[in-house]
Amino acid sequence: MRQSFNFPAGAHLFLGFIFLILSNALIGQDTSKTSAPLPDNINKIVSASCMPCHSSKGGTLSKSKLNFTEWSGYSAEEQKTKAEKMYKELKKKEMPPKEAREEHPEIIPTKEQIKIIKAWAGSF
Repeated sequence: MRQSFNFPAGAHLFLGFIFLILSNALIGQDTSKTSAPLPDNINKIVSASCMPCHSSKGGTLSKSKLNFTEWSGYSAEEQKTKAEKMYKELKKKEMPPKEAREEHPEIIPTKEQIKIIKAWAGSF
């Protein structure tokens, strides 16, 4: 005669949760830190105001600090840090650089665009 064992109520949920955590650890994925592509509204601003320098086609120093071509390759934590720094630089009017603003005033983000960047940087 075979005996059966009954798990306490809710034990199967707990075991499922443990399995999910272990399976993510085993395959090297931490879903809470998955990076994301730039949202369309941010990409539009970045394309006009930042990409000439901060892309794979930009200058060595600029793209070494922030390269939007490589954005989805940054970890979620790196994206958060870079987005916050980006907003701070825009707020202080340090980006785009003075020379670029003087030569190409059309690349200067508007106050509304800077508010959009602020909201996005705070959403991580």
